[in-house]
Parts: sequence; structure tokens; C-alpha cells
Amino acid sequence: MYLSLFHQPLDKKERFFMGTHKNNLRGLYLYSGIILLIFSIYYPLTMRNIWFSIIYKIKDAILLGDSGYLILGSALMSFLYAVKNSMMFLGIIIIIYYLKTEKSFKNKKLISAFIVLIYYIISMILVDFPQEIITTSASLIICLFMYDKLFNETSSFFIIFIMSFQVFFAFEWLNIMPALSIYNLGQSDIPYSIKTASIYLNSQAVLNFSGFAFFLSLFLLAFSTAMLYNSYSKNMKIMKDNYEKQKELQEMKSKVLQNRINNEMKTLVHDLKTPLVTIRGLSSLLSISKDERKIKEYCERIEGSVDKMNEMISCFLYENSRQSIKVEELIDYVRAQIPLEDNSIKIDIIVSDSLPNLYVNKIRMARAIMNILENAIIVPCKQDHKHIILEVKNCDFGISIMVKDNGVGINNEEISKIFEIGYSTNKTSGLGLWFVKKVIEENEGKIDIISKKDEGTTVIIYLPSA
Repeated sequence: MYLSLFHQPLDKKERFFMGTHKNNLRGLYLYSGIILLIFSIYYPLTMRNIWFSIIYKIKDAILLGDSGYLILGSALMSFLYAVKNSMMFLGIIIIIYYLKTEKSFKNKKLISAFIVLIYYIISMILVDFPQEIITTSASLIICLFMYDKLFNETSSFFIIFIMSFQVFFAFEWLNIMPALSIYNLGQSDIPYSIKTASIYLNSQAVLNFSGFAFFLSLFLLAFSTAMLYNSYSKNMKIMKDNYEKQKELQEMKSKVLQNRINNEMKTLVHDLKTPLVTIRGLSSLLSISKDERKIKEYCERIEGSVDKMNEMISCFLYENSRQSIKVEELIDYVRAQIPLEDNSIKIDIIVSDSLPNLYVNKIRMARAIMNILENAIIVPCKQDHKHIILEVKNCDFGISIMVKDNGVGINNEEISKIFEIGYSTNKTSGLGLWFVKKVIEENEGKIDIISKKDEGTTVIIYLPSA
């Protein structure tokens, strides 16, 4: 009842609200991306005082003859450009993320190029701000490449911003290198002024070295950031997948164990009927009998039935509960549970004479043997009739219980995995033989499997005598 409540299909109203929530979320991404692009256009205007401070540092470098002010000015300029371009890139990524949810947009590289083109056209129309087209375009292409190869849709926008900032920051340092002026890098006002001042101070080598050093270190840092985050994301995905598989396995294990408990309870309830019927019959006789000898006999039989019921309940409730029982009693208990309705399956039960008693949990051991028999029953068979042999005899260890079938057999590679939780050759839960081995080891026994492909499988249980 409770499960059905949680698994009912969503009605139209619920689907409508879920669809509305998704649409609102997509709309939020679109508006956020547009706002970032607009802010990155007007961002330089909000930082006029800082831009002027760069000019003052260039002036101080010339007046004091200290090229260190040029490096400080270069760092500040590169930082401001990097922030501006990173906001632009993040806005593009967020818009791409939105557009990818629309079926009509699939080529994100084409979308990116179109957005960048529109961005620069609007930027030049609205704001008279110098642009370093070459370095900005190169860094933008690299950022898009790294995003495409090393990130995915579940990546953090913050990490993407950090990576892009490092790339843009690195490439902005190329604009202040006098050696790259011949390639038309750093032709806007501030980078050109810094390089002119370095010529006046005869410190071109300092700027070339500083620019390249910062470029290389920041670019490698950006690449390392992307690689580390990519590795982290993959590891987290693997951990999540493993957790989900483990969770599914645990749920499957719980369900199968619950089913096993239910089956054991049904068997127990069925077996409890016999002593209960005995007690009821004897109690009826007690009420009409006046023979003290008979009354004593009936009381002893009632007490024996109660002890038998108590023993069965203890075996069911306590896994470590064990009693000394006859082998015949265990096999008879198994025989009563064999659900054989298929006439094409023949089961022979052979029990040797003079077998020692066993000290086991009868209920759980019977379920373990039944598990092996059930596997033998359901396994495919290439012959017209399936023949299963259950043989119990003496051995050096105590007794051996052999279940042999003429099914299709098991590969050698599968035999080594057959006792693992979740592994099955019959598309079942894969907990049967794991349970069998667990029960046998709890009762100080051993289990062995011998199988040949297309010839059949033999399972042998070894149990010590009481």
C-alpha cells in the first residue's frame, strides 16, 4: 500500500508545475548570462579610477626611473582585462547552457562565435573602450576548447570562471611584451604606453621576461586547474556510480533476504501446524480421559510437541542457534519443501545408513540445501529430462550432502565468482549461493562446486558430525 503511494504516476497538475519550474530555471540562466555580458561591457566605466591609477604608475616609473611600477601597472591592467573577459566568457557559457536545452540549438561552437561577434559589435557601439582583439580572441578560443574537452554540464560555474580568469590573465601579459609588438599585440592605449615607457627606461628585457613568466605560469595554472577539476569530477562520478550500485545491491539484498525470511516463516508456520494439531488432539483426549497412565502419556507428548515448536522457533529467530539432529530428520524436512510440479524433472534422494548426528541450525541449513536444489531445478538442460540426485553419505569430515544435476554446467571463470554477492548465472538476484556459503560456514562446514560445461554441476556440502 505504502509503496503504491510513492510510485503513482504524476497527474497533469504536478507535471505542469514541474515543467513550469524547469522553464523558470532555464529562464534564470538566460537572464543571468545576458546580465553578465552587459555588465562586462560597462565594467570598465565603473573602474575609471583604477584605470587612471595605472596611468599614474606609468608616470611614476618614468619620473623615478623604476621599472617596477611598470610591472605593477601591467599586473593591474591585466587583472582588470581578465575580470572583464572572464565575465564575458561566463555569460557566454551560461547562455550556451540555456540554449542547449532547446532542441533547435545543438552546435555550441557556432553559438559561441555568434555571441562573441554580437558582443564586440555592441561593446564598440555602446562603450568607447580599447580592445585587444588578438589576445582576447586567442584566450577565448582556448577557454572554449578547455570547456568543451575538460568540463561538462554538471561542472561548477565558479570553477569555469576561475579557469577562464587564469587564461585571460595569462594572455593579457603578452600585451605588455615589447618583443611581441611586431605581431600587433598590445596596441591599445595602456599597453602601448607601458611598452613606450619601458623603451625610455631601457627595461624592455624586464617586461619581456616578466610578461612571459607570468603568461607561462598562469596558463599552466589554468590548465592544471582544469585537469584537476576534470579528474576530481570523474572520481566523484565514479564514487557516485559505485555508491548507487552499492545502494541498489543493498536494496536488492534486503529484498531477497526479506523474501527468504518470508519463505522461512511460511515453512515454519506450516511445520508448526503438526505439533499444534498434536497438542489440540491430545488436549481433547485429556479432557475425556480418566486413566492416569494415559493422562501422563498425553502430557509427555504435549510437552514434546511444545519442545519441538520451541526448537523450530529458536532456529528461525537465532542464526547461531544449533541443535543435535539426525540427518534423516534434516533430509525429511528438505524433502517436504521440494516444490516439484514438472514431470520432466526427476529427483532421487539417497541417504546412507548409520549416519552420525549433526549439530546445525535445522531451519537455515534446510533453506541452504533447498537453495541448491532450486538452482538445480531452474538451470537450463539440453536433455529431454532433467535428473537431480540428492545423496547423503559418510565422509572423513563427517557427512557429505551432494546435489548433482545434468544441466548446462558452469564455466571455470564463473565458478570463482559464484559465491560473490550479486553474481548469478541464471539472471536471479545472485544472493542464493552467497547465503548457502554463509549458512554452511556458520555451521562449521565447507562447500565445493564441480562443474563441466554441457555436462552438469555437482555441489557438495561437508558438515562435521555432532
